[in-house]
Amino acid sequence: MSLDEIKAIIGQAADWGIKEINLCGGEPLLSPCCFQVIKHAKLKGMKAILTTNGTVINESTARELIETKVDIVCISLDGSSASVHDRIRGQDGAYQKIIQGIASLNKYKEDSCPITVLIFTLHNENLDELLDYIRLARRLQIDALYVTSLVLDNVKLYSHAQQSPLWITGDRLKKLDEVIDSASLLQNDYYEFTYPSFNLIKRYFRGELKKNDWTCFAGFRRFVICSDGNVQMCGEIIGNIRQTKDMKKIWQARAARDKRKKIRACRNFCLQDCHARQESATLKNALKSISHKV
Repeated sequence: MSLDEIKAIIGQAADWGIKEINLCGGEPLLSPCCFQVIKHAKLKGMKAILTTNGTVINESTARELIETKVDIVCISLDGSSASVHDRIRGQDGAYQKIIQGIASLNKYKEDSCPITVLIFTLHNENLDELLDYIRLARRLQIDALYVTSLVLDNVKLYSHAQQSPLWITGDRLKKLDEVIDSASLLQNDYYEFTYPSFNLIKRYFRGELKKNDWTCFAGFRRFVICSDGNVQMCGEIIGNIRQTKDMKKIWQARAARDKRKKIRACRNFCLQDCHARQESATLKNALKSISHKV
């Protein structure tokens, strides 16, 4: 989409009362209009969040990013060591680029802004790194830490039914329990892990989550627009903003209503980060507010 198209979407979102925009990817910093998009969102009174792999943040990028007044920068880092992170990401030198990028952000921060967040996707390959990762985040002066869980299939979401060396099984489940318990003990001195998904990680990898353990907000609290204008709900295309031009029409159309019904009936618990919010405890209220449209 062009910058003008994106600005039009932001204008609609702001008029609709949407409070924040999250630029993710792919890698949003590869877009030549990324900084302009952030500035426009801020101009419209929205909170701006950037989710990046961190490898293209250098001193110049950090300065320009901070000048946009972006509120939160989330950086994906999958290990406390270069060897583990770079192996997982398949890119030698990625870890060091991220560490340097974080240093640049810290150098040019203004009044503790932006808030920096590290995202750790937990699986069998980096399970042993989590505790050192928490300590590393503190040394890097990271403001917050988010631990999410591996999803093996982003299309079908049958995570617990899949066989993969990345999935935590067998004797490694005991190690998982030890790591999660130890991480919980570190909360007072490091970071708080109060979001629901962290407390469910043990049961998630065992495939033991039940209907009332976890609630999903996909299709209820988030409007996902891809770079080609396609609008998604939980990975399914429900419309295209370049064709329809109207966010509300897409949100209220039959395709969206049908998808919400599927989401409400879904039992493939995935603990995706887009659902791991404190408001997950208030799903019933959200459903009631739109029940006349579903």
